[in-house]
Amino acid sequence: MSQVNSDQVLFFFGAGASAPFGIPTMKQFVIDFEKHLEENASEEERKAYAKIKRTLEKRLNKPVDLEGIFTVIDGIINYHPDKLGLLSVYLTAKIDTPNADVVSTCVNLKEKFQRFVREKCAISKDRLAQIRNVYRDLFNRFSMEFGFSQQRHKGDCYWNPSWVIFTTNYDLCLEYYLREVAESGISTGFTHQPSRNVNILSPHSFLNEGFLQLLKLHGSINWLIDKKTNNVIEVAETGRSYLGREYEGEMMIYPIAEKELYLDPYISMLLRLNRELERKSVWLVIGYSFNDPVVREIFIRKSTSEKRLILVHPQANSVSNHRLSGMKAEQILMEKHFGVLEEIVDITERKITKRENFRKVNHQIIHKLKEHPAYGWEKTP
Repeated sequence: MSQVNSDQVLFFFGAGASAPFGIPTMKQFVIDFEKHLEENASEEERKAYAKIKRTLEKRLNKPVDLEGIFTVIDGIINYHPDKLGLLSVYLTAKIDTPNADVVSTCVNLKEKFQRFVREKCAISKDRLAQIRNVYRDLFNRFSMEFGFSQQRHKGDCYWNPSWVIFTTNYDLCLEYYLREVAESGISTGFTHQPSRNVNILSPHSFLNEGFLQLLKLHGSINWLIDKKTNNVIEVAETGRSYLGREYEGEMMIYPIAEKELYLDPYISMLLRLNRELERKSVWLVIGYSFNDPVVREIFIRKSTSEKRLILVHPQANSVSNHRLSGMKAEQILMEKHFGVLEEIVDITERKITKRENFRKVNHQIIHKLKEHPAYGWEKTP
């Protein structure tokens, strides 16, 4: 019987992986932020936001999320025709350059958005035990079921030191588990600078291999831009300034802003994603809707009939039908909620949704891998 170890598994976490810990999904972010604007924004700010959202939805003929809206807002703030591309310049030739009042309104909206995201992505203390239990159960199962090189640390936490984990989430749920609970020594792409006692982003490190890594493809709420040096610094707690250090804001990317993807650190992380998708035979994707067109295209282009995509998402079939039509890899679709503590049955509008206990879902993920005849594994009874 042939055997495959956990080195052949690529982990990819989207918003649905953090939702059970109180971090909103992008859909919920829109609802919460619009309510926040009603209570905390000026009339000009609310009108500007509504106009951008309405225009995008009309032109795209589909709902847009906050990342899309704030891609436009960020573009207005930093407007220059050279940044639009030739086709956009041609199509918008008769449109006036944003005036100072519009730019000022967008600056205010962006600041509100950053504060809002920072607050919403903060981990509540009463969720720490849940994060610990859910991720310990998931990663331990992979290490113990498939791993040869797993290491034991802090008692009952297992991991494979060669894992490369990707996420599009801004929050720190994975860092909390892997650093504070497992004490795994995971790298997030930062190098410590002793002279200033800071961790500075080193994009080239994303291309290095042989150690446990977490790549945050859209940035993070604790990646702050140092106003003095323009370096990206990783801080232990967001919003704090040590030794009088000032920050311009978080380094987070909005998926529609594709121009940023050609710059570091994003291009290095995407190159690594491209490499790992080609190398790994099993892609475990949890709670990701494949909204980002660049990430989605990389997955599709790297898919072959020998690859296996396991998608754990409450609307896995819909995601597959609408966004993964060109996927050549075999798709194992699990319409499950990740990380739920207790089994719940929701009955709304004559539709029944079952949310199973996280241990049961994690077991089912392992079962889907073990039962696959392509690897010669024995089927679970």
